[in-house]
Order: sequence, then C-alpha cells, then structure tokens
Amino acid sequence: MAASINEVAGKHFDYVRLQTAGLTIAARLAEDPRTTVAVLEAGPENLDDPMISMSINSYHLDHTMPGQYARHFRNPAYDWCLETTPQEFCGDAVYGWPRGKMLGGSSAINFFGWIKPQAKDIDAWERLGNPGWNWARFQEYAKKAEGFIPPADAEWAKSRHMIHDPHVHGYDGPVKTAYPLTICATEFPFRQTLLNCGIPLSRGVLGGDPIGVSMVPNTIDPITQKRVYATTAYYLPNKDKKNLTVLCDALVHRILSRKDERFVEATSVEFEHGGGIHKVNVRKEVILCAGALKSPQILELSGIGNKSVLESFGIETLVDLPGVGENMQEHSYSMVIHELKPESNLKTLDSLADPTIDAAQRELYKSGKGMYCTGFSNVAFFPLSTIFSAQEVEDMVTEQRSKIDSDGQTDESRKALYEQYKIQLQKIESGWNGDCEILPFPGSIVPSFIRDGKNHMSTLAGLHLPFSRGNIHIRSADPKDDPSINPRSFENDFDMKVLVRLLKYCRNLANVEPWKSIVAKEVLPGPQCQSDEEIEKFIKKSLGTMFHTAGSASMLPRESRGVVDPALIVYGTRNIRVADLSIVPLHVAAHTQATAYAVGEIAADLVKAGTAKGRL
Repeated sequence: MAASINEVAGKHFDYVRLQTAGLTIAARLAEDPRTTVAVLEAGPENLDDPMISMSINSYHLDHTMPGQYARHFRNPAYDWCLETTPQEFCGDAVYGWPRGKMLGGSSAINFFGWIKPQAKDIDAWERLGNPGWNWARFQEYAKKAEGFIPPADAEWAKSRHMIHDPHVHGYDGPVKTAYPLTICATEFPFRQTLLNCGIPLSRGVLGGDPIGVSMVPNTIDPITQKRVYATTAYYLPNKDKKNLTVLCDALVHRILSRKDERFVEATSVEFEHGGGIHKVNVRKEVILCAGALKSPQILELSGIGNKSVLESFGIETLVDLPGVGENMQEHSYSMVIHELKPESNLKTLDSLADPTIDAAQRELYKSGKGMYCTGFSNVAFFPLSTIFSAQEVEDMVTEQRSKIDSDGQTDESRKALYEQYKIQLQKIESGWNGDCEILPFPGSIVPSFIRDGKNHMSTLAGLHLPFSRGNIHIRSADPKDDPSINPRSFENDFDMKVLVRLLKYCRNLANVEPWKSIVAKEVLPGPQCQSDEEIEKFIKKSLGTMFHTAGSASMLPRESRGVVDPALIVYGTRNIRVADLSIVPLHVAAHTQATAYAVGEIAADLVKAGTAKGRL
C-alpha cells in the first residue's frame, strides 16, 4: 500500500517525516489537503501480517494472537535487534533492547498497555523550562488520540475493578482501547494479595493519579481482537490521501542542510532504498520521530550534536549541541517466577505448551475467546515508602542530595542535571509517587521453565525513576552501524538499592494470602539466592528493559544540555523538529504508549501553528 521510490526520490514535500513512531503527526498534517507529507520508514510495511495484526482469521498460523508475547524480539523482520554496550556497573553484561523496525514502529510489537502518567510527572516538564507542557494539556491530547470502548457488561467490569470514569477517556480518537476480554485467572488472587499487603486501589489510573493497584485498558480492539497500533490507527484510514506518501525500506542517512550566520535550515533528506542513495526535498520542515534510540543517531549523522563526537568520525559540525544523545533514561526490571500448585487449577499461558490445550484454545480464538485473547491488565505503582521505612527513605534522600550537590560542583554535565534530580527527590519525599512497579505476567517469562504441564507466574519488579543517566551516540559515520547504547545501568547505587528491596518485596508475596495458598515454590531467583550481594548478582544477570527509553534529545533549556525547545525545534535550526519519547526531559512513572501518542498529537498542532522560527 505504501509508495514506490519514484513517488519520493527527488520530489518536494512540505513536511518530511523520518521514521514512523510519529504516523500520528503525518496523519494529522495530511488533514489539510493543501499540505504534502512524506514519511520515510526504515523497515518494511508488514501490513496484514498476523504476527502483528493477530487477526482472528489467522488462527491456523503460529504465534499470531495477543496471548503470545515477545515473539517479535530478536527477529530482524520486526526488530532492530539493538544491544547495549558492556555495562561497567553490571560486570560488563550486555543487554538486548528490542525496538520495532516496521511501519508503526514499536507500537507494532508492544504489550498493549494503555496507561497515563501521574499528573505531577507531566507538570515537572513545565517546571524544567517548558511552558505549556503540563498535565492539563497532556490529558487533552491523550484523550484526542484515544477511542475508548467501554465494557459491554458494566457489572462484570465493576467486579474486576475496571474503572470507567467517563471524564478521563477519549472516545473519538483513532487509537481504540478497551479492557481485555480475557484475563488470566491468576491475576485476581494476585491483585488481592497486593491489596492485603497494603497497596491501595488506584484512585485514577488514567486521570493523573495511577498510584495503587489498577486494571488497565489495552490497545486491542474488542470487536476484532486485533492489535491497534500506529499503522491501523493513523495510516490505514488515511492511506488513500494523495497528499500523504509513505515509503518503506528507506533507511535515512542524514538531513541535508544549509547554514547562514545564525541557523541551520534543512533542505532535503538523504536516504537509502533498494541499494541506491536518494534525496527527498523539504519545503517547510523535517520532523524526526525515530525514537529515543535512533533520533540522536540521525541528528549526529546530520552534523548536529557534540562537536567532539562528530569530529571523531569526520562529520562537519553544523550545530554544536552537547545534549544530543545524553540524559537517556530507561525503566528496567528484574523478576521473580513462582511455580503454581497443581491443585489450584489455575492455568497460565504456560499451559499452551500442551498440544491438546493449545488446539482447544485456538478453536476458542476463532470466536474471539480464550487464552489467546489474554491481555495485560493488572499493574501496581507505588512509592518507596511501601518497601522502605520512613527513616530509610529519609536517609536515602539525604545521601542522594549530598551526592548530587558534590557532583554538581565538579562535573558540568551533572550540574545540568541538578534541577531534574531536585524534582526526583521532591517526588520521593512526597510519599505518593510511582517509583516502583509490580507487573504480573501470566506465565514463565523464562521459556526453560515451561515444561511438564506446570504453570507459573512471573512477577516483574520495575524501577521507574532511576538516578543513573545513560547516553546514545554514533559508532561511526556509517548510517548502517547501530548506535552505541550505554544506559550506564546502576551507575548511581541508589537504583540498585531500590531494585534489591523491591525484588525482596516481590518474593515475599508468596507468604501472603491468597497467593500463599496458590504458590508451590519459587523457581527464580531460587532459594540459593538470599543475601543482598547474591540478589544484586541475580539482578545484574536478569536485568531487562521495559522498552520505555526517553530523554536522549531532551526538551530543556539549551544551557541545561537541552536539544529541543518547547516547540520541539532543535536548537540552532529553523525547521528540524523532534517529536518522540527522546524529548521527554524527566521520565514518567508509567508505561509510555499513551505518552508517545500524546506527544505526537501535541507536536502535530505545534506544526500546524507554524511555530518553526528557530531558536539559538
């Protein structure tokens, strides 16, 4: 359905969009028939691919349903297959960081959760020097993206704590959301266990106060049981518009620009397609939406970044912008896996390894029922005060504040981070913040445990507000070389202290009813792992990314190592804009799908308002 090379190469467009995490923007700009928009996507279309769409008509194919997660990871047909550099503070461990490489980007391979951040997480962006980037505006645009479909059975939904507050949802947006029709039976006793531990029910998971235990909507259409992602939500409804041109398998090399005494102005984009090098010309703007792992790479290849980095690879510096690729933040997790008692008769996704059960469930899937329609639903966000005593939290904050003050006096980059750290510490001191997450997965996240008809539950222990900061930079001047991704995991030992305690908390859930009566034993980390030192080693070995990377082209004042201004224009340029999670200056305590769509919707209106005037 996408365009041919002849429709793009050498042609002129008002706006050229690089990569498709921002199909949102392309579709919104194309609403004006006088505006021409081109989208360059490095990956394939993958349209009507059952591995992505999970069509109920494709039940006979392997791994096509929502109930099968992470099948795309490490598969180059869908994933960039990125890896970190050896992590200095993790014994030189290298971690995989999956990201979607296709039309629709990572929205085509995510785990469906539709969760909005705390209001104060978004308000913090405004406090960091970005007027208008606050919760009220964010909520307006998140609702513009969302097309929530309320549960058909209100009493059924209420009994499962599926909150339907009509004021927090959008109903007319292109991204269809709904509570999953099938929820694994293990999630209900697990949720009650969390409540019995003192974690309250959330007061508003989509209304700016998600702290507590929640059931969350998914981006799965309840009618078709298909995945809803950027391609189905924003591209397909607009694919026949003559002013919207999408070219896939087009790897961007660099933005080509001219420079006057004050600003750089993009004139075209160089890209590779079908083995040849081509250019597409831009009349108004280049809008970069390649995500937090790829947008910095394209900026640096285009001569925008830290001069010392660019010169080391022979790239002419057009804008010396040291913040490009810095301030990278990520949500990470470790895990506990419990084997369930056979007499509990609770089946998880592990049971699909049994051919008889699998065949029966595939039959159910034809009518939109059964385990292959399972969606993520339970989630719990809570503050450090849940797992540490008040005195311990106070001591940790005092120690961290002292460390930050000391670093700011000796390290210029740390000085630029001071305002971020100050807000993070204030959030911790508030005692009502989503520093931690517990996410139950209905099955073993480690395949080797799936055997002999046993059922498991994986409890993911997530760290949401890390003090460690990483970076992403080019390895060479070759666009085909993946960037160097260095999250600097546990550079700040505050993060490890939190994750160790959180993992202990997750292990202890097996001693609390009703989970206590369901769990047979812990299989990971296992009884041999007891001391803090042993738990640290396990965390470093098992550490995972939640695929929520942010901050690598931060929306901050330039003197604070910012990359874009509040209009998302790259400093020192007239018409290059970044609009993806890389602009997030301080991470949010939530999964990021809704945030990514809201940023795209806001960016589209910024473009329409003609805010590209350049800022030094």
